[in-house]
Amino acid sequence: MPAADKHTIVVVGGPAGTGKTTVGEILAAQMACPFVEGDILHPKANIDKMSQGIALTDDDRWGWLEKLSVIAAEKSKEPENASHTSVVTCSMLKKLYRQHIKDSAQTTCRFIFLYSLYELLLERVGGRSGHFMKADMVKSQFDIMEVPEGPELVENGGDCVAIEIAGKSPEQLYNEIVEKLK
Repeated sequence: MPAADKHTIVVVGGPAGTGKTTVGEILAAQMACPFVEGDILHPKANIDKMSQGIALTDDDRWGWLEKLSVIAAEKSKEPENASHTSVVTCSMLKKLYRQHIKDSAQTTCRFIFLYSLYELLLERVGGRSGHFMKADMVKSQFDIMEVPEGPELVENGGDCVAIEIAGKSPEQLYNEIVEKLK
């Protein structure tokens, strides 16, 4: 887990249906740090597009990614935050988005990228209600998804952990994340 003397943002991402919010909430609770749900920071125009089944463009995402990065960085630096860490969720589907988050946050970032097969994600998103991201949007996210690999991965000196979610409970995912971040 992040070093106690450094301000760190842990970004839990991946396409819709991977359990970002659930895993992010578990991580934040276990680390006793603030949790930021990135979806609530989307501007209304983005939510309206996604609600209508229209995929976001890179230009739609830049401001949102910057906003959530800055807020998460601020949360990691709050005086009452003894962990010096915050957890934020967002899709961060592309390597370019992860770099933009790092540049905007101007602090240490660790990326947890959750992913799975398209069919599983479609099933999971189709089974939830009350969220603006509908099942018909899963394909657009899946198609642009860039799972971290090679030098991006922690085991190769990078700042990303990539985890396949299929068949794993949120607790199992948490344990795998902790193990990979050691």
